[in-house]
Amino acid sequence: MQIARRNLWLLSEFSALFVLIPCYFYFHATRWNIHAALWIVTAYVLFWMKRTPDFSWPELWHGSGWAKRARNIALLRFLFSTLLIIGLTILLVPERLFSFPLQRPILWLAVMLLYPILSALPQEILFRSYFFRRYGNLFPQPWPMIAASAISFGFAHIVFHNWVSPLLCLIGGIMFAYSYTQHRSLKWAAIEHAAYGCMVFTIGIGVYFLVNGWKPS
Repeated sequence: MQIARRNLWLLSEFSALFVLIPCYFYFHATRWNIHAALWIVTAYVLFWMKRTPDFSWPELWHGSGWAKRARNIALLRFLFSTLLIIGLTILLVPERLFSFPLQRPILWLAVMLLYPILSALPQEILFRSYFFRRYGNLFPQPWPMIAASAISFGFAHIVFHNWVSPLLCLIGGIMFAYSYTQHRSLKWAAIEHAAYGCMVFTIGIGVYFLVNGWKPS
């Protein structure tokens, strides 16, 4: 009975964080409130993680290590993904190909410096570190957990009102979650996420990840 009540609470929390909140911001998102909401939710999940008996900041950050071969495979996956994103940008918005760094270099540099800390890090705390730690009872096997994390990650991006962002984040979420099963490291998760995010914005398709996309001058 106690396990059933706990699972019901976890399911309720899961629905609130990963279904209801994205649905709300689908109708009410602005550039500022979605980032504020991300950090508020991140503060909530950090509060709960810190309350767990076996919680450790060093373990959360460094994880169990990432084998060199797995890192090399992840690097090749990133390079292949970069080529695909270039191709997708040419197909969907060819006029934006590398427009961001070429036309707004100062803003682009600011995004490259701030995105890893202000966006990639809290998202990885929420969708990987907390998700894997909190919902193990709901998704006890690796691939259901990877799928649930990736689907939730993709669904959260409906706030941008296009199909590109949720689809790319679903695919990216699978990769990030799979990597997380290998290292359990917030550090590596944030680095991998940041690399993909900076790549997407640099190439130009990052316009699909903004509430109001900028227009090339």
